[in-house]
Amino acid sequence: MREIATTTIVIVLSGLASTAHGQFGGGFSPPKSDPTPPAVAPPAAPTPPPAQVPAVVDDEEDPDAPPARPRTPAAPPETKDQPAERVTCTAPESAWIAKLESADRDAIEGGLGYALPAMGADVKWVGATVKDGAPTFTGKVVIIQSFDVASGGTAVLDKLVTALGTLATDGSVIVVGVQVPSKVEAATKRLEKSKCKANICVDERGAFCDAIGAFKKPINLIVDRNGAIRYAGLSEKGAALASKVLLSEPVVAVNVEQKPKAPVVVTDGGQFPSFTEPLTHCTDLRGQKSPDLSVERWITKQPNMLGKLVIIDFFATWCSPCMAVRPHMNEIARAYAKDIVIVGLSSETNNKFTDGLKRLKLKENDFSYSIALDPASRMQTGFGVRGIPCIAIVSSDQIVRWQGSPQGLTPAVLDPLIAANAKLADAGRSGNNGRGWSK
Repeated sequence: MREIATTTIVIVLSGLASTAHGQFGGGFSPPKSDPTPPAVAPPAAPTPPPAQVPAVVDDEEDPDAPPARPRTPAAPPETKDQPAERVTCTAPESAWIAKLESADRDAIEGGLGYALPAMGADVKWVGATVKDGAPTFTGKVVIIQSFDVASGGTAVLDKLVTALGTLATDGSVIVVGVQVPSKVEAATKRLEKSKCKANICVDERGAFCDAIGAFKKPINLIVDRNGAIRYAGLSEKGAALASKVLLSEPVVAVNVEQKPKAPVVVTDGGQFPSFTEPLTHCTDLRGQKSPDLSVERWITKQPNMLGKLVIIDFFATWCSPCMAVRPHMNEIARAYAKDIVIVGLSSETNNKFTDGLKRLKLKENDFSYSIALDPASRMQTGFGVRGIPCIAIVSSDQIVRWQGSPQGLTPAVLDPLIAANAKLADAGRSGNNGRGWSK
């Protein structure tokens, strides 16, 4: 194996904290004391208080006065010392409610009162608003609307923006369209050209959609200014009216509780085998949650990893041992195509990777598996990789099941993992009424 030099980057985060004298590190300094005591004057006779003079209001602006600063709402009080709690929700007006199947409504209403789940690294922002980056939710009412561009396009988002009127344009309400993970590559290409005024993102692997209960049918959630889900499954007009209700509420900071994750029930036959061989070139994460798959660029077509056992192959074109095992990895990819996805992940830049292929006289189609680039080495850092080639196998519940070298990928290792993962996926589907994207 080739050793990889490790560079530790220390990031120092500094902020301007509020002080007892004022916010943002400002405030008033106490007056300086004069070392010379003042002369003591004889007490003066008391004088009556001056008469109160009514203030004069001048409707005309002073041309020499500096421009007035726009008023901003006061920041809510700190919540870190408050215990997390589930927020009490009021039932919406019957006229606001959209027509949904009972299973879909049950899935989304289970999150009422809880905090909106975090959007992970697999959520990619696209469309006309992407130039501004991900929207800021803090202090805003947020409408999360799932959709599928292949079925209805962004029409549901346009209707929401229209129903909101000025609330959508003045920044009071943020509309976020979440493309479900269906035909992700084609959907992303279409949405990149979208002129929709809503903020649009693509949930590439479905973890966020699963967390909020968004499956095949479009649904929406209305989130208050503290980040709590207050309404679910409303019509466009209903969502606009609910947003006005939430905007009328005073801003009182609440430490909103996260929804507890339901345990994954797996039959005894679906238990994964354990492996205890010592590891020398990476951190032992076996049995732990895998770091999120971080990819800057897919060299080949992005694979569908849903329900599959994922093999991450840390490699590089400059690494001779890595390239020597390419035929072995190709053989595994072809033999287990139905059950396994292999992702060859290089920390090279696109130019260096392309130059490396030319030097080796290789092309993209010389790999029978998916190839991606992560120049920031986020995944290598997450796995503590100290030498390549290095392999990690992750099951469909995002747990690391095996780590080692490519030579260790044998039927004795792979077959039991595939069998356990298949039963895990079946258990996940049956426990969710057949729904779920990331299982």
